[in-house]
Amino acid sequence: MLLALLEIYEAKRWPIEIDESFDPVDTLNHAIDELGHSQAEFTKLVKSRSRASEILSRRRALTVDMIHNISEAWKIPADLLVRPYKLERTA
Repeated sequence: MLLALLEIYEAKRWPIEIDESFDPVDTLNHAIDELGHSQAEFTKLVKSRSRASEILSRRRALTVDMIHNISEAWKIPADLLVRPYKLERTA
């Protein structure tokens, strides 16, 4: 019960604002640039360097397994990674 009260207090006192304009790729880039993660770590999570490159350049979508792996490893809420986003078309 004390934990629930503490969580409510923290949520009211220090709310976490989520920028709705951020898409999953922006979130990943933020994690790499600002949170101390690396592209090499990301490559291990998606199991392929070319796949990692395609995701970060918006040519490939994240899969459910990738989202799960990233969320667990980097402690990023999955709801930030499952948002729809536009992929770039290749010529």
